[in-house]
Amino acid sequence: MIPSPREPLLDLVEISAHADGADRPLLDGVALTVPAGTVTAVVGPSGSGKTTLGLAALGAARGGIRLTGRALLAGTDLLALAPHRRPAARAGRAAHLPQHPETVLDPVRRTGPALSELAALGHVGRAERRIAAQGALATAGLEWQTVRRRFPHQLSGGQQQRLALASALVTGARLLVLDEPTSGLDPALATALGRTMRALADHGAGVLLLSHDLSLVRATADRVLVLEHGRRVDDGPVPNILGADAPPTRHRATRDLLAAERSTGAGARPDTDTATPETGRGVTAEGIAVRRRSGDLLAGPVSMAFPPGSRTALLGPSGSGKTTFARALAGLTTPSSGQVHHGADALPRRIDRRTAEQRRAVQYVHQSSADSFEGHRPVLPQLADTARLLRGREQQAATAEALGTAAALGLDEELLHRTPARLSGGQLQRCALVRALVARPALLVCDEVTSALDTVSRKRVLDALPGLLAPARTALLFISHDLPAVRALTDDAVLFHDGRCTRRGTVDAVLPEDWRSTTVARDTRPEQH
Repeated sequence: MIPSPREPLLDLVEISAHADGADRPLLDGVALTVPAGTVTAVVGPSGSGKTTLGLAALGAARGGIRLTGRALLAGTDLLALAPHRRPAARAGRAAHLPQHPETVLDPVRRTGPALSELAALGHVGRAERRIAAQGALATAGLEWQTVRRRFPHQLSGGQQQRLALASALVTGARLLVLDEPTSGLDPALATALGRTMRALADHGAGVLLLSHDLSLVRATADRVLVLEHGRRVDDGPVPNILGADAPPTRHRATRDLLAAERSTGAGARPDTDTATPETGRGVTAEGIAVRRRSGDLLAGPVSMAFPPGSRTALLGPSGSGKTTFARALAGLTTPSSGQVHHGADALPRRIDRRTAEQRRAVQYVHQSSADSFEGHRPVLPQLADTARLLRGREQQAATAEALGTAAALGLDEELLHRTPARLSGGQLQRCALVRALVARPALLVCDEVTSALDTVSRKRVLDALPGLLAPARTALLFISHDLPAVRALTDDAVLFHDGRCTRRGTVDAVLPEDWRSTTVARDTRPEQH
């Protein structure tokens, strides 16, 4: 039976989640309804339980987490079913875009065949499945001919995000659970995705949107729920909760999110009198180029200098080669030509051939922070290892330094004794930043380090980062689509397009015209009837 408009596609009743060995529940009796034809958003600080709630909507949970309550998908209680029966119960009815899209992309299958196979859940016949796959890619902002023969690792982070969205759309599911769908997307694509979500809802889908992007929520959602420590603290129509004229009775957590959004970047500008770039021990890239085995150029040739204390933004649309170039600086991707220098020292092209001191010189904070941690070890010793192994610090001193840096970024010590799986995406993102900072590098490369952060945590990072870079005169290469953050932290900018540097200057001088506004305009929503 197909739900009628406004009939609940999803009804969560008293959902609680408990992690093994934890004193406090991850979710505590949360109720939520997603009617057909609507977008329901969930916001809240990092670690508030958004991702856990999104998984619970699908009758799923990460390892070591127990769910209680009822998760009704079009009337079927997923949690009442045996775990092995739940995937079949939601197949073709609910689809999920996770916070880390690479976790749902098959690394050994090309994009076209993988999507066409998924399309079989809702479409019959080879031709119909291919049409569905092409349509899903187009809706997600990708071209069939461009990506159909590529493997996921051959796509940028933003392209992987859109491919994962296409994988969710291609099944024809009526319920879409989207966890941070705009992270890794440039402003133009984020705006287009907002319009797509709204259009899907207006054609009868139900969307559960988990996001830190309050502008996206205002532009697309009908209703918003605010979580804090796993509890629902605010719930109502978007204008009543996130609007400028909303009543003052909102919960403190909601007010904190809005206050941090308004003041993003305040006080975060580096002091140019004390952070004047120096010469000598800076990092330089000379003619760095990266090619596929086929010979196709992915990035370059690019030459850039990063003097001590400099602050540079690397901008460009998704798939323009920013991450490829940044990984080549760190030795994580082997350039086909060119050379990276730290002062007079030529750094080997591959990181496994660099000495500890050479690895320390360029530290790269991954766009997908979860992949950069060992899953079986608590986070704190992994953070301390950087100072111990790359700088020769004793264990106690290395641990103390990691704790102090983590505290500056708003991470409590208790969190750091957990394994990575028990941290939220935003908490892991900050942990990855801590680990790179305690190396005291000559160049810190930050690749979308604010993409998983709520407004409060984001402001904390932007305010703290200049001071954390100052002791070692660390240069910053900041890769981001978060333009307020870019403006707050950097002085100079480089624009990439098709793997090449096309423009240099101040941030506002190099911005593409369609990036000028970083929010999804409210008036892009279709008229509601």
